[in-house]
Amino acid sequence: MSIITTNTLKSEKPQKHGDAETMRSSSPLMLISIEVRKMKGSSFWWMIIGMITLVSLWSGFALMKRAGGNPATRTLTLTQGDIYQTISLLAPILAALLTSRLAIMETSERMDLKWQSLGQGETGSFFAKLAVVGTALSQVFIIPLTWTPLAALAMGFKSDGDLSSLILAPALIAFLSSLAVAAIQLMLSMTVKKQAVGLGVGVIASLVGSGLGPMNVARLGWFFPAGISSAASPFLTAATPDGYARMALVTNPWVLVQTSLIACIIWISISAFVITVKESRR
Repeated sequence: MSIITTNTLKSEKPQKHGDAETMRSSSPLMLISIEVRKMKGSSFWWMIIGMITLVSLWSGFALMKRAGGNPATRTLTLTQGDIYQTISLLAPILAALLTSRLAIMETSERMDLKWQSLGQGETGSFFAKLAVVGTALSQVFIIPLTWTPLAALAMGFKSDGDLSSLILAPALIAFLSSLAVAAIQLMLSMTVKKQAVGLGVGVIASLVGSGLGPMNVARLGWFFPAGISSAASPFLTAATPDGYARMALVTNPWVLVQTSLIACIIWISISAFVITVKESRR
């Protein structure tokens, strides 16, 4: 009996070691799939669906108001600009809510300890969570930014620019801005135990980021994630002789997309560095 027991114990040890090595050498796609499986059955996805529905409904109401107003306001760029302005206002708050939900789920279900025991580090977990949260958050704005100009065009709105640029450029900036905001909020949720701190930062960032444009200091938005969408806005606003607002797409919006990409990489790198330092001190 002792021989059989000894052999059984010896055969189990390499298997556990192998599992840990597999986790350490997992590909990014594997880590992302793990994060998605963790959130299976959670309220995270319902929160995303609710956010997309809320912004889409608001966009629909704004489109209907434009359709019944002055013919000068029935333009695709003005309709698109209305939705684009919601990014700086809502992205920080929504990112704070989503990352706070992830942090609560991780600690309450002790998923963080489970995956750490299998060899998944916090840095790898950060990038996997960022891919999920950032992509999900960006859809809150990309979906309305995509369907609204198409619906407006079908309703007879005036097209005052290249339709592909009008859809693609704002959508890409929305994605990069959402990713940068999600990175900072995710870093806060993984390093600060009190989730109220992240929520407070999200509210303050929302107020500051959305106020840069009206104060004519949008360029300052390059200095923090929540202001990227304001600084990289591809829309130029002017007033018509009859007092209505007029919006036009900038001549080369792709320069703003490229600059947004650089800013996004910088803020993700800063967030990842903080997570790495925290992990190395354990």
